[in-house]
Amino acid sequence: MKGCLTYLFLIATTTVSGQLDSLSWATTVWGQYRSNVLSQELGRLLQRGGYIERPLIEAAQAAQGINMGAFGYTSGVALDWCSLRPLRNTELHLCGSFQFKSLGDFRWTPEFFDLVFTGNAGHLGRWDVLDGTRMRTASWVELAVGVEGSNQNRIELGLVYRMQSYDALIQNGYFLVNEGLDYMTGSLRGYLGWAEGPSWGLVTNAEWHFLREEAPFAFHLRLQNFGFVAAPRWTELKIDTLIETSGLTLTGPGLSVESIAQLTGISDLTSTSTDRYRFDLMPFRISTAFEYPIGPRSGLDLQAQAGDWMPTPRASAGYRRAVSKQYQMGIQLVTGGWGRLRPAAWVRWRKPGQCAFMLFLEDPLGWGSSTAYGRGITLRYQNL
Repeated sequence: MKGCLTYLFLIATTTVSGQLDSLSWATTVWGQYRSNVLSQELGRLLQRGGYIERPLIEAAQAAQGINMGAFGYTSGVALDWCSLRPLRNTELHLCGSFQFKSLGDFRWTPEFFDLVFTGNAGHLGRWDVLDGTRMRTASWVELAVGVEGSNQNRIELGLVYRMQSYDALIQNGYFLVNEGLDYMTGSLRGYLGWAEGPSWGLVTNAEWHFLREEAPFAFHLRLQNFGFVAAPRWTELKIDTLIETSGLTLTGPGLSVESIAQLTGISDLTSTSTDRYRFDLMPFRISTAFEYPIGPRSGLDLQAQAGDWMPTPRASAGYRRAVSKQYQMGIQLVTGGWGRLRPAAWVRWRKPGQCAFMLFLEDPLGWGSSTAYGRGITLRYQNL
């Protein structure tokens, strides 16, 4: 019996090894967050709780200025594979990918930030505009299959299972309290929406690579998660109201001190609706990369990305150099996305004919400084 089990184990091991040998694959794990306003110290206090000192708030106010504040995060794991055996009577190869991703996007006006953290004491007699303040998050799993041609050009069709999604937006809003504290007016129109259950959908992934021996450069174009999901029982809590008063009554229905304190008056200003289905676009991303050699061992890299709910496109420019036959390193300057200008660095180790490993750090200084505005890490392993 023991001999039979050993024989079956050897057969299974040989089969799995043979299947892996017939595939080229790469796996990537990443996590990053970034803000143009919230320092890591202030963000940690907001997440874990604690005493927020006034200099932290004043530094955030100065960093935001008159622009929209932003905070975003993304994390996940991805696996891409391609068969080394061509499909019958063609030059195409079967390929596919698996992905788990979590994404979040938060934006706010300077007035909204001040009202939350310092109140309206310094805003008396001034209109506070809240338009565009937003919060949205989503997490999903994706499984895709497609074909790959020459130069690793590929197209995939994938099935998406979105586990959760929230979306809140202030479409129009303003607030005013006069200097005499005897008059208040405000308007608010917005919504908070969520799916009562998981959502299903379809997406398309595509890659196109310009690689020519006669051309001194390379160009890459990628489209990810372009598609939609159908959310069952999408519920929206809507508010569309105008408030104008020269004072609040102490008790009674409607807008009074008693109803606000007990949150009973808030229900008079909101409405709830539920749709059987709602179709949402996935937060797709399109990215380009340009590589130009400036020597036998070095080159320049330019990259640009848009989508993924980023408030502005993310762009980077960098320099790379091969240190040896196994090691390649690079430095970059990154701007856009959810944050301001920051550095990045990466290193790639390659064992010819076997595997390659890459480590990418966005804002390396952010790993040891509480005054930084975010950080990120990406790990990638590829068999060769």
